Amino acid sequence: MITTGSKFLIGSTVLAAVCAIAYGVTQDGVMGTVGLASAALALAFIATVNLLARDSNVFVDDEAAVKTCAAGQPAPGKSVWPFAMGLAGTVLVLGLVTYQAVFTVGLLLVLAAGGEWMFQAWAERASSDRAYNSAVRERMAGPLEFPLAGAVAVGILVYAFSRIMLWLSKTNTVIAFAVLGALVLVFAFFFAFRTTVKKTAVAGLSAVAVVAIVAGGVAAGVDGQREIEEHETTASIDHGESICLTPEETHADENASQTVSNSADIAATITLGDDGVLHLSTPGGVGDGPTQLQLPRSNPSNIIFVNESSEERRLSLDLGLKEEVTEEGATGYIEDVTCTTLVEEDGEQLLTVTVDIPSAAQEDGYRFFVPGVETAELVLVVL
Repeated sequence: MITTGSKFLIGSTVLAAVCAIAYGVTQDGVMGTVGLASAALALAFIATVNLLARDSNVFVDDEAAVKTCAAGQPAPGKSVWPFAMGLAGTVLVLGLVTYQAVFTVGLLLVLAAGGEWMFQAWAERASSDRAYNSAVRERMAGPLEFPLAGAVAVGILVYAFSRIMLWLSKTNTVIAFAVLGALVLVFAFFFAFRTTVKKTAVAGLSAVAVVAIVAGGVAAGVDGQREIEEHETTASIDHGESICLTPEETHADENASQTVSNSADIAATITLGDDGVLHLSTPGGVGDGPTQLQLPRSNPSNIIFVNESSEERRLSLDLGLKEEVTEEGATGYIEDVTCTTLVEEDGEQLLTVTVDIPSAAQEDGYRFFVPGVETAELVLVVL
């Protein structure tokens, strides 16, 4: 008996042969005739193989074939992972033309969906019993799924919560933490002393809280975080503002530290006394005198400034002029000055100095000075 597939292939072979003959008689082209003849030969070969294989049909009287054929096997269960894989692939391709973060998320989704799909496909081939196959899958995938799912869930909650906190103002953030902590305490107390509360109620309330936090995090992230003012330092402020040349308090001086750790590697201590003079001392009592300090070039050196005067003062270091290129591309020179923040009475600050050019190569050399105190100067010699 000729099967349905074989009939279709034989008919296609005959049609291709007739077309080859008709094309060769009516047209002068050789390529068309050769192409149609080749198609007829290929279809004839496939039809022959299909006839010999009986179109892969299984006859009812062949019990072994009926039990082992693909049609005799139980159909695979429903799976969401092919859809998830397609969605992950879409996110991955979208990330190629948008943002790296989107591409990274898409790649992680592809790996997760592909792994889950692979686990399910492997488990379904374990036996013909679906319950057993499900148990096999849980035994293999469970130890990997639960920790990763828990980590991802916690990460999403933490990130969403951080977006909400960064969206709120400074004051409202403190209020939100206080209110949230009080709510957690109240509900924990209620559930602890009301043993009749159903687990479904607890689970439902937790689910609502999680959805609220995630939704709030998404909304806050889209709206953007509040402006967080950067606390400037004497190093970050433009030297053109002459912060190191004035004894007046600036934004960088607010809440500045007034102590230095004992573990700091100190090259020298410079003290501003009540007499308005800078006094120099070095570890071990070895110094260059009261008017100059020697430091090696291209080597970071830590210097402690101690203010023993009755007013807030800063220690500044004049390093001469340095070349600067403006936004318009022009080259100019500005004062290269570094300094500490304002040091209160009996306070101390650390100033780290790195000078690459020897003082002999600088026309006016280098000097320490205290703005507002004309007598407070100390020569710096860089070797």
